[in-house]
Amino acid sequence: MNFNLISHQHKAAMRSPIFGKSMGIKLLMGFIFFIISLELLGFAFYVGTALAKKGGDPLNELLSYFMYFFAAMLILRSLLQKLPTMAAMPYLLLPIKKSRLVNFILTKPLYNILNIIPIIIIVPILIPLSAYLTSGQVVLILASIVICDLLVNYLAIYIKRVQIKYEIVFYIFLLSIVLFGFIDHFNLIDIKSYSASIFQSMIQQPLLLLVPAAMFLGAYFLNYRLLFGNFSLEEFSKGTGSAKGSLSKLTYFERFGKIGEFMMLEMKMFVRNKRSRTQLMMLPLVALYGLMFYPKPDMLESTGFLIFVGLFMTGGFMMAFGLYFFAWESGHFDLILTSNTSYLNFLKSKYNLMVLSSLFMYLLILPYTYYGSYILLVNTVTLIFNIGVNTFVLLYFACNNRKFMNLSGGAAFNYQGVSAQHFFLMFPILLFPLIIYAPFGIADLPIVGLVLIGTIGLLGIIFHEKLLIAVTKRFIDKKYKMAEGFRIKS
Repeated sequence: MNFNLISHQHKAAMRSPIFGKSMGIKLLMGFIFFIISLELLGFAFYVGTALAKKGGDPLNELLSYFMYFFAAMLILRSLLQKLPTMAAMPYLLLPIKKSRLVNFILTKPLYNILNIIPIIIIVPILIPLSAYLTSGQVVLILASIVICDLLVNYLAIYIKRVQIKYEIVFYIFLLSIVLFGFIDHFNLIDIKSYSASIFQSMIQQPLLLLVPAAMFLGAYFLNYRLLFGNFSLEEFSKGTGSAKGSLSKLTYFERFGKIGEFMMLEMKMFVRNKRSRTQLMMLPLVALYGLMFYPKPDMLESTGFLIFVGLFMTGGFMMAFGLYFFAWESGHFDLILTSNTSYLNFLKSKYNLMVLSSLFMYLLILPYTYYGSYILLVNTVTLIFNIGVNTFVLLYFACNNRKFMNLSGGAAFNYQGVSAQHFFLMFPILLFPLIIYAPFGIADLPIVGLVLIGTIGLLGIIFHEKLLIAVTKRFIDKKYKMAEGFRIKS
């Protein structure tokens, strides 16, 4: 039976009208993954060599980082791994047990390409450490890696499935990650010591491997029970009615007339569609970007780098959504063109959303002032520049969108409706302020450079009406070409 199901899935993929395009994308992603794998192999071998040269107890040093590694894998899988699915409706009409279909779906993650990442990393590390390890220890280390990675795999899948129905789960998960980083940064708990102790115990007493194995089976059972109980419910993939209806109770924007109505429609679109909702939920992670750099004193000495980080964090929403603002509505773009609406108000609503999102992101990153008031100054300048300049740049180039975007798909590794220009446009958005700042940075006049960037952004805010009128003219010039492209649903 499982062989027949696999055969059906293969035939469905081969006979798909977009098979050629999807195969091309998969080949490209496979090549990129191959290059990344080679880099990981080299880096892992370097780490193993460094541990061997360091002397002492390299195995204990290695095991002390395992908890960090699996936390990183949980985040990686939660962001990038697609949920295992299948077209179940035809099989529900046949005399096939639902439990068999559920188990078939749950075995798919075992063949995910992300499963080989732990092996790619750990094996090159163990090679230089072979003089310090017995063959039995190597086998037990690999076994613990495989079992714990399976646990992380199914735990990530369970979290992603539950958050479809209860989006608060995502924020609890995000808060847990922040809490983990907070505990580690301030050394409230010696995570390295606990990690080394736990995995040393597994290596010294192999029977303890049954604990993560039992946890893996528990995670599998949780996924099984969740899928089995909601296998035929259409509502499960759409979330709860209360979650979808919550925005309808928000009447604050109605006081802004047509612009407010457009903003509400835009926000409902973001929440009600899987692709936009997934990206929307991932945006708070952008606020954590600063934790990678601000704790390092040498990073704080580079104003140019701080500008780059500030632009990215305060402009996270506009960069993720702004370039696709018209593509998000490609399914009903013809209705927009034929309705009795003001294009200027239509674009103003999008501009206001980007402004509000930037202000929201700015409030989220205010705690970084802990690392110095200079960070607050840089982030304030980048906020002003994003609002006064980058919002209009994104709206202007969004008029070049001509690819239909399917909002029912996920966001991770989904390049449907995306073209190369979307990636290339990110460079001038992030680099233009740095080019403005560069001469002043070289002349050791960082404050003057920041003032100039902020002044340009402030001028954009002051003259935003005229800039919006210019963007509206471009939208009118391009609207028929956009509509023609959006009608091609491929």
